[in-house]
Amino acid sequence: MGRFRELRPTVSRGCRTVGAAHLGHLALIALWSWSCLEVPKPPPKDAVGVKDVATSEGVKLETVCVPSGVEKCFDAFDNNCNGVIDEGCGLHTGVLQFTIAWQQATADVDLNVNGPDGDLARFDKPNESGLLKDRDCPGADRQCYGQNVENVFLAEGRPRRGRYRVVVRLEELHDATAPIKVRLSARIGQRHFTSLVELEERNDQREFEFTL
Repeated sequence: MGRFRELRPTVSRGCRTVGAAHLGHLALIALWSWSCLEVPKPPPKDAVGVKDVATSEGVKLETVCVPSGVEKCFDAFDNNCNGVIDEGCGLHTGVLQFTIAWQQATADVDLNVNGPDGDLARFDKPNESGLLKDRDCPGADRQCYGQNVENVFLAEGRPRRGRYRVVVRLEELHDATAPIKVRLSARIGQRHFTSLVELEERNDQREFEFTL
């Protein structure tokens, strides 16, 4: 079926009138200038449009945020549905944000995010797409103190159009017991995506693709 744009009748508003001038005792000449112009406002649009989303087979991705209370730290979830993941918890955020969290303290899980140019987000500086990673847990010296969160965000520039590839990968179990349940949440403009995945063994991974 074709798509049609609805046309609505224009309503005159904000008009001005210019009144008459009296010329002596002989004549009265009225000059009226009626000028009405209405410019319809465009419908609100998400500054970052998501064209397509894909996941590994069997992975469910939720797109509706249901408030569950005040924001909790280190759960990679937008509890209060204000569009920001784990705000007030020391994580950076931006119009693009990808965050994972898991409870098993010793399990080593990696969040790898590649921008449209294929460049991997790293710690030292933003990649070509402006993405930067700001946490690596559990860390060599367990500096995350059991609060395992990894976070990638848009640190500079505007979001580039194209495909963003997000991989959640189990690097090492160490003494943790499988499966490792990992929460992934993604903020893309005003849209929120979240998924809970289970990783069974070393190098097990789940993939997500977001096309802008």
